[in-house]
Amino acid sequence: MPEPLPNAVAPQLDSRGRRFFAGAAALLAMTAVMSGPVGTGGQAAAEAPGAPIAGSVSCAPTEARVALPTRAPLLDWSENLTFDEATGSFWVSRAQRNVVEKYDGDARPVASVPVQGPGAVRRGPDGLMYATFGNSPLSGLSGGSGVVRFDPAAAEPKPEVFVTGLGQANGAAFDADGTLYVADTSANTVVRIRPDGSIDADWTTRSHTALAALGLGADGIVAAGGILYVTLLESPTARVVALPIDDPARATVAVDLAPAPLSGPLLPDDLAIVDGLLYIATGSGQLVLADPVTHTSCTLLSGQPLTSVAVAPAPARTLLLGTEGGDVLKAHYR
Repeated sequence: MPEPLPNAVAPQLDSRGRRFFAGAAALLAMTAVMSGPVGTGGQAAAEAPGAPIAGSVSCAPTEARVALPTRAPLLDWSENLTFDEATGSFWVSRAQRNVVEKYDGDARPVASVPVQGPGAVRRGPDGLMYATFGNSPLSGLSGGSGVVRFDPAAAEPKPEVFVTGLGQANGAAFDADGTLYVADTSANTVVRIRPDGSIDADWTTRSHTALAALGLGADGIVAAGGILYVTLLESPTARVVALPIDDPARATVAVDLAPAPLSGPLLPDDLAIVDGLLYIATGSGQLVLADPVTHTSCTLLSGQPLTSVAVAPAPARTLLLGTEGGDVLKAHYR
């Protein structure tokens, strides 16, 4: 999900202002939750854990506990995260602090990389770490956004620009062939980036046309089985789109998480996939499980506003969850 404004420590209105204000309100309501288990008392519009949001998919309620506490609520906003299986560490994008941080398996900080307005952080097939930058509305106006990469094993990693000139680079995912896909929120498109850093303009244009017919606010993205699953942050039905890599023009709706008349937006943000099922973080505070084949979903937990999901290496069956307040939460799935 996009950072509200670079370095902002108070709520700011932007093109996704409703996203930030909704999240901030929910965060204040959940202050008591931040130091303990995530419970079932989300916003009034939230479904209780285990309750179906759409269709018949069933969730066994889970809970999340703080694995890495925030140092300063909101300022420590944990925009995105990923596991680094090669080193047993994990990385967290701190959107307001303009930094991507590395933590060891005991959640101790071990490295810090300066990245302006960081979004997604992902390990590439070449062993380097890739992070989107310029994930804010201001970058969307100036085109000052893109992707940096760095050596995650270095004692002091130095970022280098891999791609620039994007509008608002947000979510990111690599496919099985090592091609990088970036969700550009301001342009409402998915940008296809070849391993040499060049942009596949034709593919990108087709993805933009397809997404425009289905909703707005391309945000999170994950690749699996030749499909890109993309969340649409600004969709009134909290839509997730299935975008075929071979032919993005054939994009379809994977699932609508909040079909009318559910009151209040779910604000789908980043997501992960395990065994064909999508785990979706929402800015309204739910972790949602969705089946893109049956187009059904249900709520695993409700609590403080979520930004992102990362899956631990097998067989841990553990998820890390980023939050707007800055906590990194840990949850288990079956």
